[in-house]
Amino acid sequence: MKTILLTGLGLLLASPAMAGFQGGSAPGGFVGPSSGVAQSVEQALDARDDTPAILEGHVVERVGKDKYVFQDATGKITVEIDHKVFGARIVTPQTRVRLSGEVDSEFFRRNEVDVDVLEILDQPSQ
Repeated sequence: MKTILLTGLGLLLASPAMAGFQGGSAPGGFVGPSSGVAQSVEQALDARDDTPAILEGHVVERVGKDKYVFQDATGKITVEIDHKVFGARIVTPQTRVRLSGEVDSEFFRRNEVDVDVLEILDQPSQ
């Protein structure tokens, strides 16, 4: 009986080792330009609804509760940034940011971007 138990226990403990460790690194993938992602204000203004957007530039003006004007080298667009996205971070018109979100397109209105993630790239010294 002891032999059967010890054999069973040995097989149970050895099975994960036989499965093979594949490493603990993050999954790989492509890094570079992507089609179907708006990477400038100009592209976001022409994009379809729900197109992913990653924009780098400046939030230059507040125009509503969660609405702001964002500007990059290609133009200006209205973005919607929830207060939770800002967190406790302070952003001024001089702060360079990266916004990630989706294009919001509706009839009779210019495209906007709903922002999910805000990253501060350069914070001006004060």
